[in-house]
Amino acid sequence: MYARLVKFELKNILRDRMTIMLLVWPFAVGFLGRYLITNNTLDKMASEMLIIALTLMSGMIFGAMAGFSILDDRDDNVFVSISISPLSVQAYVIFKVAFVYIMAVASGIVTVYLAGGLGFAWWQVVLIALLTALQAPMNAFLINAFASNKVEGFVTMKATGFLLIFPIFSYLFLDWKEWLFAIAPGFWPAKAVQTILFKDVISTGLVDMNLTFWPYLLIGFVYNILLVVFMYSFFRKRTQQ
Repeated sequence: MYARLVKFELKNILRDRMTIMLLVWPFAVGFLGRYLITNNTLDKMASEMLIIALTLMSGMIFGAMAGFSILDDRDDNVFVSISISPLSVQAYVIFKVAFVYIMAVASGIVTVYLAGGLGFAWWQVVLIALLTALQAPMNAFLINAFASNKVEGFVTMKATGFLLIFPIFSYLFLDWKEWLFAIAPGFWPAKAVQTILFKDVISTGLVDMNLTFWPYLLIGFVYNILLVVFMYSFFRKRTQQ
């Protein structure tokens, strides 16, 4: 059954121009990032903020893709058809967001490596991609909790722009003020990335950060998983009304 669902999702992706563009997106953004960073087009601060943005964007983009895919299913009454099949609606939705989560992880890894690795160890790239990709299911449920069609979906997606902007701006703060941005789910992977970017000045004692790589990462996993569970519960309540 799930093999057929995978084929169905792949067909949906390949027949939609927007989702095809999303498959090309990590390659385009990765090469653009490599050009801007390796050619010294940007100063050091701008380059590091770009690196943080590159690591965060896959979760946001693929979350929007999953969100609009679920909206399409609701418009086409796919949920009604599924409700009379052996597969439950909840299982179908979870499958869709899990499928997109895997794509977001792969996209995050590809983007960072094409941008030149950015000084990360391979396991750091994988862990950060696993964390940032959790924004995909969260954004998918968030869009569908507040939107009933694509127009409302675009409005909701724009309204959540702070989820990407906050973590990038948190780069500018290393003291207590950084916690003002901690509500954004991308704050935690962004700060984990910053500890890697600052590893030389941290090791020499020139810069201190509130936490090290592992606490930012682990708290980020707990916080983001809780947000996904909460948004899924909220999505179910709103769509069952």
